[in-house]
Amino acid sequence: MKRRKLLIPLLVTSMVFMAGCSTSTESVSETRQTDAAQVTTTAVTTDSSVEVDTTFTDRDMDPSYDESTAINISLNGTSITVDGSGATAEGSTLTISAEGIYVLTGTLTDGQIIVDAADTDKIQIVLNGVEINSSSFAPIYVANANKAFITLADGSENTLSDGTSYTQIDDSSVDGVIYSKADLTLNGSGSLTINGNCKNAIVAKDDLVITGGNYQINAVNNAISGDNSIRIADGNITISTPNGKGFTSQNEDDTTKGYFYMAGGTINVTSTVEGIEAVAIVIDDGTVNIVSSDDGFNAASPSTTTSSDQGGGMAADSNAYLLINGGTINVNASGDGLDSNGSLYITGGTVYVSGPTDSGNAAMDYNGTADVSGGTVVIAGSSGMAQSFSESSTQHSLLYNLDSSTTGQIELTDASGNVIASFTPDKTYQSVIISTSDLADSETYTLTAGSQSAQITLSGIVTSNGQTGMGGGKGGDRGTQAPTDGTSHTTLNTDNSSTSTETESYQLEV
Repeated sequence: MKRRKLLIPLLVTSMVFMAGCSTSTESVSETRQTDAAQVTTTAVTTDSSVEVDTTFTDRDMDPSYDESTAINISLNGTSITVDGSGATAEGSTLTISAEGIYVLTGTLTDGQIIVDAADTDKIQIVLNGVEINSSSFAPIYVANANKAFITLADGSENTLSDGTSYTQIDDSSVDGVIYSKADLTLNGSGSLTINGNCKNAIVAKDDLVITGGNYQINAVNNAISGDNSIRIADGNITISTPNGKGFTSQNEDDTTKGYFYMAGGTINVTSTVEGIEAVAIVIDDGTVNIVSSDDGFNAASPSTTTSSDQGGGMAADSNAYLLINGGTINVNASGDGLDSNGSLYITGGTVYVSGPTDSGNAAMDYNGTADVSGGTVVIAGSSGMAQSFSESSTQHSLLYNLDSSTTGQIELTDASGNVIASFTPDKTYQSVIISTSDLADSETYTLTAGSQSAQITLSGIVTSNGQTGMGGGKGGDRGTQAPTDGTSHTTLNTDNSSTSTETESYQLEV
């Protein structure tokens, strides 16, 4: 069935609910989920050619199956027993060659599950208490099928692990514990632990969908990658990949592909280089917690992520964007917190960022524009590269560069003492960005940041004593320190053509 796609520029639909390792005719139809939840729209226009599909099929969302027609497969250490047709076992290797539902139980000490079916076949593999280790290849390899479903049976605990090197069996350069050349959906309510000792944990060379399950993923390189897309509707996903990326979706051959979309669920990336990387990143709902040694979010085309200057130079990437419509996001990044080589949009949700302490990165970094029109945003980081939101925003915001680095709670109160926003960053910071719907033009607010405080009167959609609304650069000093005389500050105009000096009632108390 034809997919309903989000085309940019149009309306964004918001639904509530590499190299390989070293070597030594299903009767269940699929329909798109369009009425399972209330649908709202947020108008965001971009020049991106990425086509973001925000829908999920009924079968993606429904992990149930008919046990009377399923093929039961027992894993017996070094051997496999198949009760039915459509799959054959040879030693500790199971090959699935026909459409159907296959329920696996037991343990394989050193073996593989291989799917090699017709292009029209849909394969559902139900993991119902399995432990599969493969010392020299992917434990689960989908070589050919129309679509594969890996379902985690209710209440089941499952583990997949690989060795430190692979012996390839074809020309596909397989490099993941679960590796699929077809569309792949992970669903169900059970648990799955993946130990990627060779390289990656989950690799889909087409589209990857997750609609349920509890995942603990450890990987030497990347945790979850989908060449065309990654779409998440639900599930609890915990990731540790200190030398790789949490999620990555990029397609070097098709500029309409390479996106990450999240409609619900919980993501905890406890250790990674970059948390979520894709050409286009859209968050409609859910909870995202990221601790990264580089960027938390990185919206970038494949050609720019390989550049030596971390972002492809001064020009904005018109295909890349980061859009946050809702959800709760917490980022602790040593590199850029929210990074878009194109533009950045926040229309709702709650966003907290503990950004870098060095001046070579910024808690919010973009090359195009950064528009905020809703939500609550508190961003803290270093001041040297700090950028405010753009003047094209429709919700008020402020950027304040402190006189010196500090630690502790950030709190913004209005003239009556009401708390407008508060956040305690995870590290030292010298720059603060705040935007909420409670901010109003010409009103005076008190910003308390650790032991420092300042009174700030908003003067326009963006109030800043640093760099205002500048896109187009990953270099140079884009910020200024907080004024020590309490009388004035200098900002760049939004077209970057000239500067102007504005007088505001800053009172800095240290």
